[in-house]
Amino acid sequence: MKSPFTGGKAKKKVKSETFSFRNERYTVKRYYYQCQDTGKIFSNAEVDDKVMKDVYNQYRERHGIPAPSELRKLRDTYGISAHIMSKIAGIGINQYGLYENGEMPTEVIGHRLSELFDKKALLKSIDKASVKLGKDYIRIKANVESYSEPKSFSLTKEFYGDYSEIKPFACLFLVYHIKKSRWVTCEK
Repeated sequence: MKSPFTGGKAKKKVKSETFSFRNERYTVKRYYYQCQDTGKIFSNAEVDDKVMKDVYNQYRERHGIPAPSELRKLRDTYGISAHIMSKIAGIGINQYGLYENGEMPTEVIGHRLSELFDKKALLKSIDKASVKLGKDYIRIKANVESYSEPKSFSLTKEFYGDYSEIKPFACLFLVYHIKKSRWVTCEK
């Protein structure tokens, strides 16, 4: 990095710094640059954005507010558009869009959004928003009701009684020997 003061070299440094956000204190690692010629400290937009992102993440974690990526994943899971999800959440579409793009909701709205991650609460919210949803109500409710988590395949000691049961599958298996586990390739 070049110094904006002299055009010479600048060294990247880090320090812990405390910021106030919504009347609460958050400590984050703050990266900055120091001009080697003048000793002056400076920053850039990328570094400053990272600091705010770290503060936001700590606030979200402290108050149980979902991250923007989690909101998008929730919609994608059930095949719901942002417009429809805003109706279900009882939030305007523009405001909901801001939350999915990183805007920090209030604590109350953040809790409202986090409730939607519970399938029963989501179905209840869909029922409450049935008038707003109109013709989409039945389709959305059916999508959510019929969704089941994908089954993951796990190779555990409890899953297979003994090695002879899994040998015919001719795949990579977890085999337990003398209270230790190791991966073994089985052949047909």
